[in-house]
Amino acid sequence: MQASEKIFIDKILAIGAEYRASDFHLSVGNPPILRVDGKLIPLVSEPLLTVDFMKNFVSSILDKDQQAILEKEKEIVFAYTMENKARFKIGIFYQKGNLAASLRLIANQIKSLKELGLPAIVEKFAELEKGLVILSGPFGSGRTATLGALLNTINRNRAEHIITIEKPIEYVYLNNKSIIEQREVGKDTMSFEQALVTAAHEDFDVIYVSEVESLPVAENVLNAAESSRLVLTTMNTDSVLRTLEKIISFFPDQRQAEARDQLASVIEGVVSQRLLPRVGGGRIAVAEVLIPNDAVRSVIREGAIYQINNILQTSREEGMISLDRSLAELLRTGEILADDALANAVDKQSLRLMMRR
Repeated sequence: MQASEKIFIDKILAIGAEYRASDFHLSVGNPPILRVDGKLIPLVSEPLLTVDFMKNFVSSILDKDQQAILEKEKEIVFAYTMENKARFKIGIFYQKGNLAASLRLIANQIKSLKELGLPAIVEKFAELEKGLVILSGPFGSGRTATLGALLNTINRNRAEHIITIEKPIEYVYLNNKSIIEQREVGKDTMSFEQALVTAAHEDFDVIYVSEVESLPVAENVLNAAESSRLVLTTMNTDSVLRTLEKIISFFPDQRQAEARDQLASVIEGVVSQRLLPRVGGGRIAVAEVLIPNDAVRSVIREGAIYQINNILQTSREEGMISLDRSLAELLRTGEILADDALANAVDKQSLRLMMRR
């Protein structure tokens, strides 16, 4: 990258830091675009990005192996630290025949669950010795930060052997009380499935799988949880209900009863979260939390997962939190606006009733 282009990138990153941007979007024919508090902000005072600029930028941050992957597959996702300062999860791809990039900022420090604004009950998952815990949410919901906080809590308080299987590695963990080995798909292992099969024969206590998006991975995740290990994973789903449905949907019809029975036995918690605009600026996490009890395990086994929302609404005393109740609490404390709460509610009428109390 030429000196002038480096100065330009440094300027954009500095502007992003000033605005506290979470994402940066670079594409030919457009100015740099930031995402701030969930909204896109084009930097219209900056020059439009050129074909040469994007080529030079991409070639400066990819090594030879990554360039080969981009040439073959036309896209690549990886983590990159710029000059030992800001670390990003970067996606390089083509649009309209030209290179484009999306950069998501990875926080330098892993925040605690309290700092993230998650319900206190979520920290209890870091005390589990076995079973499956799933953190779900749409892209940009903060689920990876929540997972990082849980792993950091285990690392700080327990002497465990922790394995992570990630694509890419986002947070870099330092051993504290635990030993943490991080494996990146594409660099340290060929696939999530292969890494899970290998890990099954190793001595570990906790394993983190950064995504479950196929039948082989779902099978191995459930098997690992069944073998008296603690399994943490994330899924790109927008509710507890859809998270459970999606896991079962990976299995063919003739195997779904068996999968439901296995899931009901090993599931120990599901957190589904999203980020909403906070009054006064920034964003705040809102979450629903499932703590499996006999009723939860029963409806999973029986294939009546659609009843999960009713259980969430009526099992507050057991630590469960429905999304609508979380929204109502944030409204009560004045941290979010009513329009944002209603736009995200599962049952708008129920939320309106809670708002009147």
